[in-house]
Amino acid sequence: MKKYAGGVMKSFEALLLPFMLTAVAAGAWAQSRTQAVLSASAVAAQPADFTSAAPNEQAMHMVVGRSMYINTRHRLSRIYVSNPGVISAYVASPNQVLVSSKDYGVSSLVVWDESGESQPYLISSDLDLEQLRTSLQHSLPGENVDVQGDGGRIVLSGMVATPEDSDAAGKLAGMYSKNVFNALSVNSAAVKQVRLKVRIVEVDRQKLMQFGFNFFNVGGNTLAQTTTTQFPSTLTASTNGSSSSSSSSGTSASVGNKIASYTSPLNFLLYSSSLNIGATLQDLETKQILQILAEPTITTISGKEASFLSGGEFPFPVVQGTTGGLTSISIQFRPYGVKIDFTPVVNVDGTIQLKVAPEVSALDYTNEVSIDGYDIPAISTRRAETQVVLRSGQSFAISGLLDRRTTDAYSRTPGFSSIPILGQLFKSKNLNHSTTELIVIVTPEVVNPITESSNMSEPNLPVPSIDSKQFDESLQKKKSN
Repeated sequence: MKKYAGGVMKSFEALLLPFMLTAVAAGAWAQSRTQAVLSASAVAAQPADFTSAAPNEQAMHMVVGRSMYINTRHRLSRIYVSNPGVISAYVASPNQVLVSSKDYGVSSLVVWDESGESQPYLISSDLDLEQLRTSLQHSLPGENVDVQGDGGRIVLSGMVATPEDSDAAGKLAGMYSKNVFNALSVNSAAVKQVRLKVRIVEVDRQKLMQFGFNFFNVGGNTLAQTTTTQFPSTLTASTNGSSSSSSSSGTSASVGNKIASYTSPLNFLLYSSSLNIGATLQDLETKQILQILAEPTITTISGKEASFLSGGEFPFPVVQGTTGGLTSISIQFRPYGVKIDFTPVVNVDGTIQLKVAPEVSALDYTNEVSIDGYDIPAISTRRAETQVVLRSGQSFAISGLLDRRTTDAYSRTPGFSSIPILGQLFKSKNLNHSTTELIVIVTPEVVNPITESSNMSEPNLPVPSIDSKQFDESLQKKKSN
């Protein structure tokens, strides 16, 4: 019986031996196949310069913001990420791991399958500098911008034409890294500066109507024209002894830079945009029709805001609250006067895109209020804001900001004016209505900054300057003599 059982066992072992050998071979093939698939998934990966993988680790390289898949032969059981701030890993399927790069740095990834076998990876994540260089070339063509990486920080160097280009390069690099060092320099010879000449004028409309003058009823190259009928049908003007004529119908560009002469000094006609409008304003100012409130000239860099304020600040009390029956009052200040804010941008074609906001404010005591014995005046304000596109040297005007006021003037004879009934005969009341209009004339000009290569000519003095040392020596000689 034992012999029979032993023979059966030997026969069974002989029968099982081929299957066991096949299973061992299949397991060895599966393990080698799994390693081959893992290696194939990292063919495109490049080892980082600053990392060294362990003997069993596979070094892989990724770009921040990108993702990749790692495939395994056997079903996955679990994964581990050593630095979640650099990469994130998810099991996308039973045999697939999705790895995403989040930030610059190095992290280990360990993958286990159901058999308990593990495969470690050393993944280095770096910034996509090539993509940034390509984006800068498309956004700022022709600019010399160098991009380098320094430990997760992007360093921009080189030279650009304008400060706006430098800011644009910094913002674009900020999309690739939160740590950006912008070392770009601006070519000072290419920096555009804008000089703004502003005339803020207040016109008395009553006097202007009595004057028979409409300041903005113009056409063609005319700066101003009268509304009376005192002109002849043909206007004659002279320049350097020669005369020319033109019809007064308004199409008189052929007169050129000439000022027609008339019998009345209060009626004149100006032609050509090359004439300085200041001449017109000065003439009206001498007639007490207008007053120039301010004539600021401000220069700023293209794209930068500039402001001007001519006035002051007046104090006014502000009630803070009541404590223990006592009122707490603080003093604050409010600016008033002539103010202008403007931001110019020089376009590629040479035009100036101008955002300008003039404001004129004054203290108004007719509408003052009283708080705890304090008389606080109101502020009358006239403000405008606009955006225009002009060429260098062109002017534009803002008008229509009216201020209408009515004042009462009383006069009386002392003593007699207080007599009942008959006292009205010794009193008089005069109502004065005034209407003023604010006119803002703005002229932007593109100016170039002075560079070291600019030829600065010395002033031509009628008497040559005296050397201080020579002067002292001659003075000592005179004293010794």
